[in-house]
Amino acid sequence: MGIGFPRTVGAVSGWMMSAFVIACGLHSFWRFMRFPPWAWIATFGTLVVAVAVASTCRVTASSPMRERRITMRPYGNRTHIPAALSVALILLSFVLGWWRVEAFPSPSFRRIGNHEIVVKARDDASVLARWRSFVTARIASAMPHDEATLISGILYGDQDLSKEQRDAFVASGLMHIVAVSGSNVTIVVQVISFCLLGVGLRRRHAFLVTSVALVLFVGFVGGAPSVMRAAFMGWLLLVGREVGRIVSPFRLLLVAATILLLLDPWQLLFSASFALSFLAMWGILAWPPVFERALSSLPTWFGIRQTMAMTLGATIMTAPYLAWSFGRLTLLGLLSNLLALPLIPFAMGTGAVAAMWGPWPGAMFVSAPATGIAQAIQSVADIATYVPWLDLRVEGMDLSTCLATYALLVFLCRQWSGKTDLSTHGRAET
Repeated sequence: MGIGFPRTVGAVSGWMMSAFVIACGLHSFWRFMRFPPWAWIATFGTLVVAVAVASTCRVTASSPMRERRITMRPYGNRTHIPAALSVALILLSFVLGWWRVEAFPSPSFRRIGNHEIVVKARDDASVLARWRSFVTARIASAMPHDEATLISGILYGDQDLSKEQRDAFVASGLMHIVAVSGSNVTIVVQVISFCLLGVGLRRRHAFLVTSVALVLFVGFVGGAPSVMRAAFMGWLLLVGREVGRIVSPFRLLLVAATILLLLDPWQLLFSASFALSFLAMWGILAWPPVFERALSSLPTWFGIRQTMAMTLGATIMTAPYLAWSFGRLTLLGLLSNLLALPLIPFAMGTGAVAAMWGPWPGAMFVSAPATGIAQAIQSVADIATYVPWLDLRVEGMDLSTCLATYALLVFLCRQWSGKTDLSTHGRAET
């Protein structure tokens, strides 16, 4: 085996972003645990050496199939940079993990101080906030209260749920559907792009208009971490499609995390919304190929197999954090998400129609589809009241156990994904 440094632009950029994220995490962890400076320096050094060895080793005495799969991978024309420069850039990115960007009152770049979450409160007097309140009022005027709050939450994350609703959605593992995430951004981008291209607008102009609409949507729903992550990834996908480049979803996830942590590094350890959003997306990207192979006997009708695989991926990657941070695990989420997620696009479409119609004559009939879908989703969440034993309480999960669990999950995912790739490669050769 041989050990080397990353020497291509793509590899170095990935290492730089990883070093920045690691620095943010170690700095927050050091402040949280009151570790001395030498502890995190030694931890980072050990981690860099371990990652370097694990990612640059080349197996020469393995099976012929694995060796052939590695050596036949096309690398194309890539720009190589000296190893010393790549190491310097990675270390520079690690140093930048100690700093943050402050946009108000003027753009500034300064070292992280005491533990404080630098998230600016939303200006309720802003134009977009007033529009959000206006739309909420129109939905409330056309539908019953509980259904109206649920539709508002599905559309733009307005989580003004009653205590009974909130408890039911938390216990059933459906709380994420009333927090704007990647699915909302995807639906908004696809609808806007389809409409713009349908009226004959050129692709370049449609891209610009969609980008502006995406910014306005983020401002409309509020800058929650899940929204910002989904918006960054969605916009970068649009950019890649515009310039004709195939982008890696994992690289986009890392870019989004780096940008958000540059603005507020404390999110990595102290924001549950930030952590759960990225962990769920990581699970959706990494685990579905493994689970789809294991669930090959399930039918593909209405995307049942894909939905189950994505739900299992998101569940397995968020479970350790939920157990450590909140002391609970919800096993019902596997079934409830399978039943509720296919209804979300219809809830968004019919809810948007109800919001546009508002209290005009005939509102009861126009909003009837949205009301029925909201009641169906609420019924799925209410299943938790009949099986309370599926809402587990976890005691004694500490941070070290949580991190060790994630290390094991990453190892298993890499091993099983490799076996899946090899089996697929073997079938293709046969």
